[in-house]
Amino acid sequence: MQIKKIFLTVVLLLPAYASADDWSKEQMEVLKFEEACISAKSADQLMDCFHKDYVGWGQGSSVPLSKADREKASDDAFENNDSETILFKPLSVIVKGNMAVISYIDSSKSTNKTTNEVTYSTQRWTDVCLKDGGKWYWISDHGVDISED
Repeated sequence: MQIKKIFLTVVLLLPAYASADDWSKEQMEVLKFEEACISAKSADQLMDCFHKDYVGWGQGSSVPLSKADREKASDDAFENNDSETILFKPLSVIVKGNMAVISYIDSSKSTNKTTNEVTYSTQRWTDVCLKDGGKWYWISDHGVDISED
C-alpha cells in the first residue's frame, strides 16, 4: 500500500518540478550536495552536511534542533536501520550568492536491523543551505512526513 502512495505522489508531482536541463550551474551544484547528503550511508557522512551553526526543525520535532541534537538522532538511526533513498524530486532551487533554498520530495525505504521490518516514507522538505569555505552545508531545514497524506 505504501508503494502505491509513493507512486501516486511521484506521478502527481512530475509536472511540478523542473527537469535537469532547466537548472543553472549554481542550482545543479546545490542539487548535487542535497542528493549526496540525503543518500548518506553513515552518521558521520550525514553530519558533514550540517553547518556548525545549524538550527532546524527536523522531522517531528516540536522545537528547533541544533547540529548536536541531530547528531544524536542520526547515530541512533544509522545504528538501528538501513535506509535507502528511492526518490529525490527537487521542486524549486533558489540560489542567491552563498545562500540557497531548496524544496523537494524525498521517499525512502528503511529496514530495521533487528526485526528486518521494512517501512517506506515520503517527506516534504525545505532546506536552507549556506556555502561556507567553498562547501555547501545545511544551516536550517524543515521536514514533514507526508506518507499518510
